[in-house]
Formats: sequence, structure tokens, C-alpha cells
Amino acid sequence: MAEWLVEYNPYLIRDHSGLSAEERELPCFRIFSEDNPERWIAQTNEDLPRDVQEEAALIMAAALTRALG
Repeated sequence: MAEWLVEYNPYLIRDHSGLSAEERELPCFRIFSEDNPERWIAQTNEDLPRDVQEEAALIMAAALTRALG
């Protein structure tokens, strides 16, 4: 039975608005099979708040584990 897992994998973007360039994280979570971690099946929408993304990713992973496990 394969378990589906969640990985926090944010995008890093450079903010050039000031005198120095700073990196900023855009949150993103990926859902993948424990059997094949390089091939993720879904990722969350980085436009949503981080906590909403994390909850959605955990629900997706749990549903996939139950349905396809």
C-alpha cells in the first residue's frame, strides 16, 4: 500500500523594490507517492494563504492514500 505524502516546496522570488534584492517565499505544497517522490501528482495554488494550502494538501494526500493506497 503506497502512502501519499506532502512536501513544502515554496517558490523563491526576488524582490527588487528597494536598494537590495531580497528573496521572498511564495508557499506551495506538492503531493506525491512515497514510492516515487520525484513524480508529484498535484500542487497547491500559491495564490492562497499558506495555512489553506497546507490543509488542502493534507486532505488530498489522505484521500489519495485511502483511495489508491
